[in-house]
Amino acid sequence: MPTKNDATGKPLPVEYNGDTYLVPPTEEWDLNVLEAIDDNKLTTALRALLGDEQYATFRKTNTKVKALGEFMDVAGKAVGAGNF
Repeated sequence: MPTKNDATGKPLPVEYNGDTYLVPPTEEWDLNVLEAIDDNKLTTALRALLGDEQYATFRKTNTKVKALGEFMDVAGKAVGAGNF
């Protein structure tokens, strides 16, 4: 069921650690994101969610596991995906 954040179908800005990332609404997520989450492969999920360019930006300033978990939580809330 689509969330209110899915209504436009446009990527939503997610602010994290001084950078803004565009994250697609959950209805537009590639199945690779969900499969990686199901398999507990969070770096693979993040790369699939953000794409190579945004993932590279994330990796430049976020080098700890804690940042990965925090970003996924922030992004999930922003697009109405709930907990990962």
